Amino acid sequence: MPCVSVLLVDSHPISLTGLRTILDGCPDLTVVGVAQDGDTASARYRELRPDVVIVNSHEDATEALDSIGALSRSHSPLPPPNVLVLINNVNAAAGQVLEAGVKGLLSSGSSSQELAAAVRIMATGRSLLIPTAWEESGDSPLGQLTEREIEVFRLMTRGYSNAEISAELILSQSTVKSHIQKVMEKLRLRNRVHAVIFAYEKNIIHVGP
Repeated sequence: MPCVSVLLVDSHPISLTGLRTILDGCPDLTVVGVAQDGDTASARYRELRPDVVIVNSHEDATEALDSIGALSRSHSPLPPPNVLVLINNVNAAAGQVLEAGVKGLLSSGSSSQELAAAVRIMATGRSLLIPTAWEESGDSPLGQLTEREIEVFRLMTRGYSNAEISAELILSQSTVKSHIQKVMEKLRLRNRVHAVIFAYEKNIIHVGP
């Protein structure tokens, strides 16, 4: 299988290095270029033709929109770039970013495994939206869960095994199993497949064409 090529756009050198380290650590992903602003990203996109462009906007959606605007002007006659935006508050930025034509949105607080999975999804041309709907809210479908149960649910619906959840959250596997049982009971879920369907239906996670 050929590697998925990635262009990173991040104005913060330290986080840029961190993202590159994470992605280059995956055997099927490779960072072919980096940029710290939209104009450079546009030029690098035309030169490198990466499969996915990651724009790390941190807390400021405006920074992402500037880069997206530059990229949108750069692709002709190339295909539009598959842009994945990373931002701290997904819910607050979703409207602006999606209106700009971006099909990929991921919380900056996501794990390295989630980031890699998101890049693979984006490389296929599909859209990806993972809002932070598990935040504390009386209207949240996860409002009855504890903070730890929400973390477990989040990983479970991303396809993590009990052992992987245990390693990610530094919990014993018996504790993870207990949390999963409580999540299933509170949300009235039959099994993990039902949990994933629930997450999609409630817009907690969304992957589409």
